[in-house]
Amino acid sequence: MSQVRLISFHYFFRTLILLGFSSYIVVLAKSDALQFYIAPRMMIFVKVAAVVLYIIACFQGYMALRAYWGKPVTCECEQPVSRSAWRNTAAYGLLILPLLIGFLLPDTALSSAMVAAKGMNLSAAKTSITKPSIPSGENPSGQGETAAPASTPAPAIAPSVSNSETPAVAETDADLQKLFHADNEWDEDFAKIGMILYKKDTIVVKPEIYMEILSSIDLFKQNFIGKKIELSGFVYREDNMPSNQFVVGRFAVSCCSADATPYGVMIDFPTAQTYPKDMWVKVTGTIQNGSYNDNDIFVIKATNIEKIAAPSSPYIYPNFEPLKELN
Repeated sequence: MSQVRLISFHYFFRTLILLGFSSYIVVLAKSDALQFYIAPRMMIFVKVAAVVLYIIACFQGYMALRAYWGKPVTCECEQPVSRSAWRNTAAYGLLILPLLIGFLLPDTALSSAMVAAKGMNLSAAKTSITKPSIPSGENPSGQGETAAPASTPAPAIAPSVSNSETPAVAETDADLQKLFHADNEWDEDFAKIGMILYKKDTIVVKPEIYMEILSSIDLFKQNFIGKKIELSGFVYREDNMPSNQFVVGRFAVSCCSADATPYGVMIDFPTAQTYPKDMWVKVTGTIQNGSYNDNDIFVIKATNIEKIAAPSSPYIYPNFEPLKELN
């Protein structure tokens, strides 16, 4: 192959690769599958990147035509293209392989399989987030642990559910502020959320402020004992969990699916074993004190569990103005 045709071939191949990545982003955006990989606030940057890739692809295509016509395409200051078939295959393969995987594999949301690898957080509050379990003798901090991956399950410990403690009752706004006293500036918003939730007959955990509501309940859980609550999510269960329990969880995403963290609430229900993994459910019940693997958590004593369709947007995201969603 002549040097001119070789240069033209490389520019043409680069054009196809760039068009492939640009088209893949467009396909994801058009099919609403981009949300499986990128948080909404980051989508605009990815869409702009698709446009930039398309422009670069057009330029590369123009360069390919000029090389094919025998016209100069560079300032002759760049490294000559390689004639090694192996080097070219390896270099372009690193770009083509992920592109093929993206087009050929189905676009799906994260599920229980990923939870088993990462571990489920049964507390949304920063002060009591559980940690992945570590073998005995290897945990220098001695902190709490979450449910271990399925390959190395932790011993099944049924959550102890207690409703014997009577929560304090706030009859005035002053009493309410005492109940939801924030120990630091970070918890002030959670305290405000808690005061609003406390006044509601039923706490509905909205996806828009999923983490914020659970964090508030977890920080001030004694104030919510016996309170009616309703939330939805997918079912997660380890093989060694007792038959009357499972976790309803969702993935929290800050930037992209790579940083997704599963958060959930332990559910206590007599026929819990009839609900398989990854089924989406809406749970109604009351908040109770509980513990799991030596961690204090709140448990929902379910009174009704309803099977629902998976939402179009399965993930939850940080909300920097949660009070607006409640007011």
